[in-house]
Amino acid sequence: MAKWLPVYRMVFVWLVCWLAVGAHAQTLHIGSWDRKTDPLTKVGEAVLSQAYAELQQPVEFVDLPIRRAMSMMLRGDLDGNLFRVAWLADEQPSLFRVDPPVTFMEVRVYAAKPIFKASQWSQLSKLRVVYQRGALVVERNLPEDSVRVEAAAIGELFRILARGMADVGLIVEPVQSEPHALAAAVGVVRLDGAVEHTALHHYLLASHQAFGIRLGGVLKRMSTSGEMQSIAQKALQAAD
Repeated sequence: MAKWLPVYRMVFVWLVCWLAVGAHAQTLHIGSWDRKTDPLTKVGEAVLSQAYAELQQPVEFVDLPIRRAMSMMLRGDLDGNLFRVAWLADEQPSLFRVDPPVTFMEVRVYAAKPIFKASQWSQLSKLRVVYQRGALVVERNLPEDSVRVEAAAIGELFRILARGMADVGLIVEPVQSEPHALAAAVGVVRLDGAVEHTALHHYLLASHQAFGIRLGGVLKRMSTSGEMQSIAQKALQAAD
């Protein structure tokens, strides 16, 4: 029996290693949206891809409508969402907010005719406002007397503006980014000023909190070193 102990020991070590690799290699499915056309999404995915790779954690970004990505995460059908506003963590205890932020955004106003002024939410009162369905920061802040028009994607939003079916459109964009490339193609312009500035955080299910804390440590290092900003800039340049 004694002569078999080294063999058993080797098998045990191999089994432990195999289980550890299997658990480590489990892919996390993260809800994303407008992956081909949204510069903010491209920035978020570029930053998180680097952070996940550093931790050797496989990740898959699943392209979904914004609102569906949220509902699937809340049901546990996804492991997380690309990013959401900071205060969502206060409302949803089943979620874990990863700190620091992945990126910073501003809500910019577009119109087919630049006759409107919109640097604050109140100036959107009584206007027909088109926005991307599921954009929480817009849905929570629009004046009650604004006429809400929902678009499934950014391309549809611009088409609605071009056809005169809304007075203005709201798009969540990276801070200090250039006007969206699709705007000029349909004769839409971006107005001066932004109605909102805020941080966007990566979200995971609370069951992934341990990993989320490790991921936050990587993001903090990337932010402090300037690597995060460099990745974001490259993503924006590639999106132009």
